Amino acid sequence: MTSVETQTGTAEAGPGSGISYSPDELMTVVMAREIRNDDLAVTGASSLVPVAACLLAQQLHAPDMTLILPSGVVNPRPGRLYRSASDGRWVTGAEAVGTGYDLFEMSENGRLSVMFYGGVQLDRHGNVNLHGTGYRDGRPSFRGPGLANTSFAVVSGRIILFSAHHTRRTFVDRVEFLTAAGHLDGGDSRARAGITTDGPVCCITPLVTFGLDDGAMTVRSIHPGVDPETVIDRTGFALPTAPPWPVTAGPTPDELDVLRRVVDPTGELAR
Repeated sequence: MTSVETQTGTAEAGPGSGISYSPDELMTVVMAREIRNDDLAVTGASSLVPVAACLLAQQLHAPDMTLILPSGVVNPRPGRLYRSASDGRWVTGAEAVGTGYDLFEMSENGRLSVMFYGGVQLDRHGNVNLHGTGYRDGRPSFRGPGLANTSFAVVSGRIILFSAHHTRRTFVDRVEFLTAAGHLDGGDSRARAGITTDGPVCCITPLVTFGLDDGAMTVRSIHPGVDPETVIDRTGFALPTAPPWPVTAGPTPDELDVLRRVVDPTGELAR
């Protein structure tokens, strides 16, 4: 039997495996598997896991993919991870350094193939709220960071969602403020709104990986050792399929070795 602490702590890959990993390490590996060799990807400003996932994918199966940080740094190689994707030290070893103008110009040329979004709220259709919650008379009781370029949610070929916490406060039936468009009302509503890109294709959390093949979140796989009742209790909308669900393949020894030795030698993801 595998074991895991669902929000913090470590997990063990399986009986006798001797492999343990943190929730962030698991999320990074699962996300890296979603990245393709021909991808041009942009991460958010405070996103450590997506940056690590891209760097891991480059090392394992996607050497030709291009990563651009929100600061304009292209394919950084600093030898360690930094908590903010806007940290100036990412410049070390980078292939190039662009500007905000260069980054925003991607909104028009259709070259951006994958974008990563977390959120104050994520709803069942993959819509993202980064603005605030508890709205009364148009004003939130909690204000989020907002978003500099919401057009990326429309022009990116596909979107990978993620959240460091899996709670009912984050995973809601409907976002209170639509910051970045997911599948809107579900079904073909994204296409009917004139958006031609795929939108969110998955959402990775410390508990599960959600798929959004039909424009609504359903459990693609549950992470090793997680109790299905925990997922149900911590999700603020009804899940369309009932357990048992497929189990996420845990990190392999090779994936963890490259992650820890090359991508994250200082252990930021293990903390």
